[in-house]
Amino acid sequence: MSLYSNAGSQGQPPDTGKNMAAGLVGDEMAYSQRYAPPTTPAAEAKIEGFAGDTGIAYNTRAAQPVKYSVPSYQKERMKAREEVRDAIGELAERKNVLRTDPISDEEVSYLMTMKEQAELADFDRYVNSLIDPRKPGNLKWLMEVYPQYVNRRIQQVHTDYEFALRNQMIDNWGINTFDDLHFKYLVDQGKLEGPKLQRDKKYGDKYAPGLLSPFAFKFGNQFHKDGLKLPYATADQRTREQADKLSFKHDNAPLGMNREAKELATSMYKTDKNREP
Repeated sequence: MSLYSNAGSQGQPPDTGKNMAAGLVGDEMAYSQRYAPPTTPAAEAKIEGFAGDTGIAYNTRAAQPVKYSVPSYQKERMKAREEVRDAIGELAERKNVLRTDPISDEEVSYLMTMKEQAELADFDRYVNSLIDPRKPGNLKWLMEVYPQYVNRRIQQVHTDYEFALRNQMIDNWGINTFDDLHFKYLVDQGKLEGPKLQRDKKYGDKYAPGLLSPFAFKFGNQFHKDGLKLPYATADQRTREQADKLSFKHDNAPLGMNREAKELATSMYKTDKNREP
């Protein structure tokens, strides 16, 4: 009976859940803005006819993802207005009625905003052609001249990991709060999308041969016969084949030959008589 009495009697007018609906829409807009997919630039094409004789090495590597556009109530109003226009247009054609539809200041303002964001995207692309933050000294210069370029992209990294962590925690440990409930509802309905955390190796529920062997894990000074991997060989989600190409051969390198563990162990116990020249 406590459940019955706590709910109370219906008010006048009856509660249709309008406040709850407004709250859900507000939370959805906040989530949609926060987790809106960022713009992910592609690598630039090679500069045709450029021989590199200006002394400037242009960066053609793709920039990091960043947001240039997110959902907003202004955009939703404009979409609703367009739907009303279409509906009125269909009715007007049937009844041979002419209805004027003047351009609003909101539409002009939004067009100006689009032009501004397009200009920002061009400017960022220009900056990226000049600077490769992974090269020593470049990031320091960029943080002094244009720190917003770096900060906005790092903030996007925070958001991506936040989405992945929250979604994975709910999937693994269940829905424990109302925020969890609404967040998972939006994800399940496809209204929110984001990255996932995953590992390359998947053993599943079956025994993996050699998993308990001491050789199952890589640790310490591992010698790779195919060469010394170069910096960022595994960056930008390269395939294993691409990563293997980014390496220096061991030929003529300092201590570059006879470096495998068995060869090193054998060399410890060679006498002068059987030592190789």
